[in-house]
Amino acid sequence: MNTTRPTIWRRVYAIIIPYRARLVVSSVTLLVLTGLGLVSPILAAKLVGVALVELNKTLFLQCVAAMFGIHVATSILSFLYSYQMRVLGGRVIFDLRRRMYDHLQRLSLGFYESRSSGEIISRMMNDVNSITSLVTGTALNTLISSFKAIAILAWLVYDAPWVALLAVAILPLHFLGYFFFNSRISHVHWKRSEKMSQIYGKVSEVLSAMKMVKSHSGEMRESRSLITQLRESYDIDVYSGNLSSAWGNATGNISYVGQVFVMLVCGYAVLGLEMSLEVYLRSLTYVGMLYAPVAELIGVVQQIIPAKVGIRRVFEIMDLQPEVVDRPDGVRDTVRGEVSFENVGFAYAQGDQVLADVSFTASPGEVLAFVGPSGSGKTTIANLIARFYDRNSGDILIDGRDIQEFSLRTLRNQMSIVLQETFLFSGTIVDNVRYGKPDATMEEIEGAARQANAHEFICTLPDGYRSLIGSNGTRLSGGQRQRIAIARALIRNPRILILDEATSALDTVSESKVQEALQHLMKDRTTFIIAHRLSTIKNAHRIVVLKEGRVVQIGPHDDLIGEEGLYRELYDPEWAKEQKRLRDERIEELARETIV
Repeated sequence: MNTTRPTIWRRVYAIIIPYRARLVVSSVTLLVLTGLGLVSPILAAKLVGVALVELNKTLFLQCVAAMFGIHVATSILSFLYSYQMRVLGGRVIFDLRRRMYDHLQRLSLGFYESRSSGEIISRMMNDVNSITSLVTGTALNTLISSFKAIAILAWLVYDAPWVALLAVAILPLHFLGYFFFNSRISHVHWKRSEKMSQIYGKVSEVLSAMKMVKSHSGEMRESRSLITQLRESYDIDVYSGNLSSAWGNATGNISYVGQVFVMLVCGYAVLGLEMSLEVYLRSLTYVGMLYAPVAELIGVVQQIIPAKVGIRRVFEIMDLQPEVVDRPDGVRDTVRGEVSFENVGFAYAQGDQVLADVSFTASPGEVLAFVGPSGSGKTTIANLIARFYDRNSGDILIDGRDIQEFSLRTLRNQMSIVLQETFLFSGTIVDNVRYGKPDATMEEIEGAARQANAHEFICTLPDGYRSLIGSNGTRLSGGQRQRIAIARALIRNPRILILDEATSALDTVSESKVQEALQHLMKDRTTFIIAHRLSTIKNAHRIVVLKEGRVVQIGPHDDLIGEEGLYRELYDPEWAKEQKRLRDERIEELARETIV
């Protein structure tokens, strides 16, 4: 299979080809505009060099009328061309952002854990914007400027070959300017895009953690940090502007030297009666017009540079493939909820082994709890069940089938997950609960809220279920946010339920009521509970104890608490301290016996 990535120009072609009809119309319009621009100097030279010199009134009026007609036609065609370009540019931006957003939805969770949201937003907004000029005006202007330069040069060769030779002699200097400035400006634009990604990321991070920032009196520190990055961005912008300005000045100066050179040589030819005034005026005009598209091409190149950087950054994302791949023929059957892990191993990308030879089976209606020290792999197991990641070794089975045989949508539609870090969307309570089931009725929403012990506090809000809760539920308490999240999970009526510290933000009374609701919800469903507060999982049918990614104990609470082991150490810290004291005394005793 050929895995070679398309070139930038093939990317551009793929972007604009859906709009080829509009592009053809725009190209024809621009060609006509170019042709009209080439006719104007001929009329101007005829007007000055013939009509006025020979006092030909009829020719004078004809030239003036023709020039006026060309101006009117140029104005109308310029408006039509600008309109076509605005529409084309808007469509390209719309489609690129839509495609990129759809692609982002398909990428696996690992991608988002390695990228800041600010960087992603920067690529989707800034970099897509930088592409627009390339795929709309820039690409056409390149062709038109090249066409104009070739047409003017061809006319000069026909009309005054030696003038054409003089004009062309100066052009190699422009190529020297290109080679000097191009790589430098490309490097600066890449640095600018990277810096903007960092700034977006910083702003996004601080705004989402504003409560923490304020609680630690970090406002000034964050302001100074952002000012530092903004100053670096400012310096890059100034340097980039200086380079572009220097390139533009160099281009203008080279063109001016060429025009003066041709003016002097041709002027002496007129004074020596070797060239007529009409030919002189026409030649000077066309030499100026020859250098104009060259300058336009340099300007186009300056637009292409940031556009190329933007294309590379956008398609760095678009070329990424999901780590978790959905099979097109995935099973779409309703699951009963039997989940089996058989010698499962897993490691995050470029990381240490997180799980090793993990095995257990959970039957429908069974509540399985996972406990263990931080970093023991509890949440990773939940991520594998939801197929946020794929295991590296072993087998994960749902109802006896490999989990990878199921359609991702089918699998996740039959799950509800309440995460440790609750997230609510800005909007109303109804919007957030209904996110779990878009077609839910108000009766279903209220029922889920009652089960989650949320209905009572919702009714005390000014607009009840229609109350706006702010970004991530900032107008609610931590316990209230958690109960809304639980209601969102409840309304899905799942076959598999995953509770990752789901009651961690609740007070004792609310936790007790929610636990009662969850007990009813858990009936005939496979439930996985992850908790550090061991009091919340005593009633689980079985408890899986993890240490350093391995299962070290498994069984009901009463059995595990009655035997020595990690679970008892976690559950009873005083017992663990006593066991450590006894072990230390035994070690000291053995050491003394060894010395003796």
